[in-house]
Amino acid sequence: MTETCSIHLLADAPDCIPTIAEWYKSEWSTWFRDTPVAEIEEDFRAVANRNGLPIALAACDGDDHPLGACSVRADVFEPYAHAGPWLRGLYVHTPFRGQGIAQHLIRAACDHAAQRQVPKLYAATHSAIKSFERAGWLGFDQVSHEGQLLTIFAKRIG
Repeated sequence: MTETCSIHLLADAPDCIPTIAEWYKSEWSTWFRDTPVAEIEEDFRAVANRNGLPIALAACDGDDHPLGACSVRADVFEPYAHAGPWLRGLYVHTPFRGQGIAQHLIRAACDHAAQRQVPKLYAATHSAIKSFERAGWLGFDQVSHEGQLLTIFAKRIG
């Protein structure tokens, strides 16, 4: 992992929101096709909390420039509506991948969820399977969602 990486609640790093919103729009262009970047930014502002859920986290370098992000949300994920809360939107910007930043974000998300008495977190992904496996999460099911086969992961944290 990059030695200068630190994880912040997005509430404490709001200047990162426009950059992270642009990254999400680009990375998940099919999902966000009809969503303006300003709306993605608004969603991040809505989850930039310090207490309770939802929360969002930003990985930043030593100069507080964003490297990646994720959130923990209690909202329903329709293809798997009976489970939650969810670690969602795990993203590390392309130039910083392979440095352990995703692991740092996953660990911090678990720590923040545990502080909020969340006993178990779930995640659904088609692209970050190895990241969740390395973090010790159990991939236990697969669902089809919007043309992609997602692996459902769970991690007992509390």
